[in-house]
Amino acid sequence: MNRKSLIFMILAVLIGVGLGVGGLIAAQKFIFKTPARSTATASVPKMAGVLLPIGEFTVNLQGGAFLKTSITVEVIDAKAEVLLKEKDAFLKDRVNSVLMNKSLTDVQTLAAREKLREELLKKLNEVAENKIIEVLFPSLVYQ
Repeated sequence: MNRKSLIFMILAVLIGVGLGVGGLIAAQKFIFKTPARSTATASVPKMAGVLLPIGEFTVNLQGGAFLKTSITVEVIDAKAEVLLKEKDAFLKDRVNSVLMNKSLTDVQTLAAREKLREELLKKLNEVAENKIIEVLFPSLVYQ
């Protein structure tokens, strides 16, 4: 191999690596970009209520799949937390009733989980006298 061929091969490899790295950076920046968080929402702290874990649930979904999730609710204040601890069995029953009537497609997508969250919030507030602000899924596994 002569010197000219060696230089040409090294130059071709360097250009190929440069194009690959540049293409990867461009793809991450323009194609796979994540939405930027606004500084206005980051600077304003959210007033959080009291977090109350309801429990971990494992249910058979419609169609043969299963769902394992833990659910925590945000309640308006400490008085509501005490009230809901007394109604723990009723809350768990409502969660089981809602989850057992769902299929795998009802939990797979983000939009479906938001719909599930809204339904759980409505059903739990029937027992909680509208003292629940938010329903959270600290873990959610389906198969």
